[in-house]
Amino acid sequence: MFKRYVLLVFLSFQVISSDKPLRVATGNYPPFTGNQLIDDGFVNHIIRLAMATQRIQVEFVYLPWKRSFQSAKLGQFEMASYWVCEPQYQQDFYCSDHVYQGTLKLYFRKETPLPKWQTIRDLQPYRIGAILGYEYVPEFHQAIVQDDLDVIMVSNDQLSLNMLLNERVDLVVLSEIAMQTLLKQHFSQQQASKIQVHPKPFLEYQAHILFPKVREGSTATKDSFNRGLKKLKNSGELQKQWQRMLDGEFSAKKNMQAEKEHKR
Repeated sequence: MFKRYVLLVFLSFQVISSDKPLRVATGNYPPFTGNQLIDDGFVNHIIRLAMATQRIQVEFVYLPWKRSFQSAKLGQFEMASYWVCEPQYQQDFYCSDHVYQGTLKLYFRKETPLPKWQTIRDLQPYRIGAILGYEYVPEFHQAIVQDDLDVIMVSNDQLSLNMLLNERVDLVVLSEIAMQTLLKQHFSQQQASKIQVHPKPFLEYQAHILFPKVREGSTATKDSFNRGLKKLKNSGELQKQWQRMLDGEFSAKKNMQAEKEHKR
């Protein structure tokens, strides 16, 4: 029994101690994740820092969100960044400790305000822009499947916001930080002034990294990440990186370079 235990520990150590970087399936969701962002965005940079405390290197592979999730589920990647730890996901993944807590809200055009709403059913009169592969409340997904809501699914938030400005949809669902980043990087001040947010949260969530159960060593990889994440939290480094995000320091690389050129 003791020999078997030692062997399991040794094999787990081999999995996470290889010089070969662990591959992380992810997608584009500025400023949290993105292949055009400084340091790959806030969440992916936290993964890099947390694993570095455990002397483990990572590399990020950017895919459409739905494909990213499915590929990780099949064990083609060691980690998936990043998701809500839904009960149905826990059948196929181990979930990390939460990286941050966030909120999704509903955005609308200023000239067509959204009245007070309480349930998903209250949104039936509106056409809603949403993103294929994104996390939403189960009631929202169920309403889409049952055709109780008029929802247009697109591939990214910029397209969704364009549809809102062009009056093709009445509402879009997005986090406040992501919306601020999107407006700053891709839209004019005049366009931004046309958008308002409803104060009621659409979804409050915790962000996690997922580790596929189909892969041997995923438990050890998860534990390594959690140890590193705890170090970042205790040292204040996580809060420091969060402030970097709020200050716009995970902006797209080309935008950051343009700002530097402007200041010269």
